[in-house]
Amino acid sequence: MDFGYKTKNDERLQIAKLIKTADEWKVPAAYMLYCGDTEYRSKLECDRTHPAESLCRDRDRAGVAAVSALVAQTAVGLYGAQSGVAAFHDAVPVEDIASPDGIDAPIVPLARGLSGDLERLLRDPQRGSRRVAKEMLRPVQQIKNGQFAGAAVMGRANQVAGALFQDVPSDHGHFTVPYLAHVLRGLRTEIPSYVRDILEGRTPPAWVTERLGGIVVITDADAPSTALSESRPNGVPQGPLLAYPESDVPDAPGKAA
Repeated sequence: MDFGYKTKNDERLQIAKLIKTADEWKVPAAYMLYCGDTEYRSKLECDRTHPAESLCRDRDRAGVAAVSALVAQTAVGLYGAQSGVAAFHDAVPVEDIASPDGIDAPIVPLARGLSGDLERLLRDPQRGSRRVAKEMLRPVQQIKNGQFAGAAVMGRANQVAGALFQDVPSDHGHFTVPYLAHVLRGLRTEIPSYVRDILEGRTPPAWVTERLGGIVVITDADAPSTALSESRPNGVPQGPLLAYPESDVPDAPGKAA
C-alpha cells in the first residue's frame, strides 16, 4: 500500500488533493485502513513494537484502523512506496477509540503551555467526538516530537466559524498545515447545515451531493435527554449539539447506528 500515488492526468499526489479538499470542507483529513486479520497482517514488513510489546502487525483489533492524513503524508516523504506500512504502525484501531475501557492517556507535550478547554482536552480523559479527535492527534504529536523543528510558532491559526477551539497555535512543525488546528477543527459548536439537512430528512444542496459519495451520521445513544434544547414540531432538537440520541432523530436518510 502506497499513499504517494497520482491519478491519471494529474501531477498532484492524491494525498495532497485529499488535504486540500478537507480544507475546503473545514474537516480533518484521514484514511480508514482495512488491514485484515493477524494472518493477513503477518505479511507486513513492519517489525516495530507497541507499548503492549506486540509487533505492529500482530496488534489486536488493528484490522480496521484510522490514521490522520498528516501522518500518511509524513510517511510518504520518509518511506516512499512503503508509506502504507509506516502509516499502519501509527494508525489507531477504531475499537480502541470507541471502547469506553480504552486507555486515554494525556498528550502531555502538547498540553504544556496551553490553557483553558484545549489544555483540558489533551490532559483529561475524553469520550465521544472529543475522544476521536484526541486519538487522531496523538500520533501526529508523536511525529512532531521527533522533528528537528524550531520553536513552536506562537501565533494563532485561522479557525473555522463554529470551531470548538478558536485559540489554537499555528505551529506547522514539518507538516504542510497547522497540525493542531487541522485535526481539531472537526469539533464544532454547531452542526454544519448540510448535516442538519440529513438529520431532518432533507436532501443536502447540490454543492454537497455532487461532490460527496456519501455521508454517515453516527448518533450518540448515551447523550442525556436533559442536554437537548427545545424541539421543533417534528421532534428534532435544536441547538449546538454535535450528536443526537437516536430516539430523538426521525427516520433520516444517511443515519447510521
